[in-house]
Amino acid sequence: MKKRFKLVDLDCANCAAKMEEAIRRIEGVNDCTVSFMTQKLTLDAEDGRFDAVLQEVVKTCKRVEPDCTIVI
Repeated sequence: MKKRFKLVDLDCANCAAKMEEAIRRIEGVNDCTVSFMTQKLTLDAEDGRFDAVLQEVVKTCKRVEPDCTIVI
């Protein structure tokens, strides 16, 4: 399943790259892109575990960029 989410308060392109790299390491994630310019996260993850994977993604984003919020 592939979904796109809005990011709020993503401060820099370097943080976006770190976030993308960390998300790709999460089990169940097929692909991920984090765009600093558009403030969007595109997540492609396993259908059956999508909600659980999304919760891990939210935690991972908070570790990399504490001020950033994913609008679900």
